[in-house]
Amino acid sequence: MQPIKPRILAIDDTPGNLFTLGTALVSEFDLEIATSGSQGLAMARKSVPDLILLDIMMPDMDGLETCRRFREDPRLAAVPVIFLTALTGVESEMAGLDLGVADYITKPFNLDIVKLRIRNTLRLVSLNREVRASEERMRFVLEATGDGIWDWQIDIDQISHNEAWCHMLGLDSRFLHHPIATYVERVHPEDLAAVEEALDDSAQGNTKFTVEYRIRHGDGHYLWVSDTGQVVDRDRDGKASRMVGCIKNIDDRRRSEADIQRLAFFDPLTELPNRRLLMDRLQQAIIRNVRNNTRGALLFLDMDHFKQLNDTHGHAMGDAMLIQVAGRLSGCVREQDTVARLGGDEFVVLLEALPADPVAATNSAKMVGEKLLGALNSPYLLGDVIHHSSPSIGLTLFGRDNENIHAILQRADQAMYAAKEGGRNTLRLLVDGERLGAA
Repeated sequence: MQPIKPRILAIDDTPGNLFTLGTALVSEFDLEIATSGSQGLAMARKSVPDLILLDIMMPDMDGLETCRRFREDPRLAAVPVIFLTALTGVESEMAGLDLGVADYITKPFNLDIVKLRIRNTLRLVSLNREVRASEERMRFVLEATGDGIWDWQIDIDQISHNEAWCHMLGLDSRFLHHPIATYVERVHPEDLAAVEEALDDSAQGNTKFTVEYRIRHGDGHYLWVSDTGQVVDRDRDGKASRMVGCIKNIDDRRRSEADIQRLAFFDPLTELPNRRLLMDRLQQAIIRNVRNNTRGALLFLDMDHFKQLNDTHGHAMGDAMLIQVAGRLSGCVREQDTVARLGGDEFVVLLEALPADPVAATNSAKMVGEKLLGALNSPYLLGDVIHHSSPSIGLTLFGRDNENIHAILQRADQAMYAAKEGGRNTLRLLVDGERLGAA
């Protein structure tokens, strides 16, 4: 039995774009096309798709308005939308993000990227569904059979559990009753302070105790649990003397959330931060510069003649080299710095906490750039092939609180192209639009 293909609705007023998308996607997806926003709305309402590709620039009703109408329809509100656009302005991107679009695909289309972004978006939707389904299953189990129950006699420092609690943690009946210290020893050291604070708040303020933390299983590994409890008895002085609560296993949910986080913010090949996470960290770095009177630097790297490696030895060999490049870059910077992959063979290194003096900051950044040049010039062992490559690196500084993150990245990109024009395998510096020459 053939698996059901995901249904994609592509809305674009340009027939050539629809033909290009249809040719590329038809083998993997069930593709429907519409040439206007109103036609796309009608088709989606008749049969809800799994994902919508939506052109921004269309006559009569543009993509933004079409997306608003999708969001107003309860049956279509949750369908992920990817914008197709030739626009690069921040305003259009912000408008789309306000509407909750899943991603952007720029024209002209790179069909490999189109497919990858569609797959990633559908995977994120699937993971979200799995999280919701997992939560529903856990709720059913709790209502039907009960999760782990605990009863803490505070005045005698003893805690009791039901069989479900022992089963959840892989413990035998000897752990049905024990001193509270035995329980505390099983809480992950990094989470213990949060658990104790929540318990104190509940005991002092008569509020519900609720916290998520890791607890050690009988076989030694840690699992995530959600713990909820309440003070049910106090002594004559009002001091809490007994608490009862319920604990449930949320390890699957936490793992799914971690998978979603990784798909959304990290490059799947190199496991480096992606563009989205880089831009967030760059914005935070600007804020820290102002607070701490420091500067930062951005190094934009492109591997020279990378396409030749792919064309000669195939994409698998190219991917293997990119993984090695990522490892070498990460090994050249401090823990507080960021190495990100933008896509293809383009990488960015974000340096933080450089000296406030621009000359000193430039010298520090240059030293890192030279270190990167050396590391990336070493031969790459790719299976049975020894491959030699080099990077072209663009460098720019930033430090003002009103600097635009896109402008900073553009400066670094321009400096990188200056390095390409200067013969490759070199470092170029660009500050406020003025090239200062070889770094």
